[in-house]
Amino acid sequence: MDRQNVGFRMKEKRKDKKLTQADFSKLAGVSTNYYASIEQGKNSPSLELLTRIAEALGVSVLYLLNDRIDDMESRVESEVERLKKLFKNIPKDQLDVAEGLIIQAARLRILLDDNWKDILENGEYEKFSQSENQVPYDRKRPIVENYDNRDKTYQAIIKQLTDLLPQQKVDRKSKLLGR
Repeated sequence: MDRQNVGFRMKEKRKDKKLTQADFSKLAGVSTNYYASIEQGKNSPSLELLTRIAEALGVSVLYLLNDRIDDMESRVESEVERLKKLFKNIPKDQLDVAEGLIIQAARLRILLDDNWKDILENGEYEKFSQSENQVPYDRKRPIVENYDNRDKTYQAIIKQLTDLLPQQKVDRKSKLLGR
């Protein structure tokens, strides 16, 4: 557990709630001095106390320990909203299907973005050897395969969503005249 980061996240959330350390420590059932020392990264709380603090802050213990999960969920929620706006014209009788597809597409999009950053930073290929006696050779990194598979699935879901949109009627005569 990185005490400094845990303390920083606690302080950030406490300030979001516009509470002083004294006010929050009463809410969490801990002394003000001890709470301040945790927030400053000087002490590590017990799991029981960390759970109480997380509940009082309205976050998960995982968020306090590692904000990556909550960060990803927040990014997924933003992507869901973006996709809902794009596909707002899907008929109401098909919305139940569409909502599941939108959530899945949003999750895939976030994973794709993270995979792409990793590929840019670390490349598509790596030196690989199955034993010390074998000469290493270039092989495609597993994350590249994951990216390709997720991208195909994402494209299929977006196509399904697009197919749910009402088709625009185009007058044949207007089409021929380019209007």
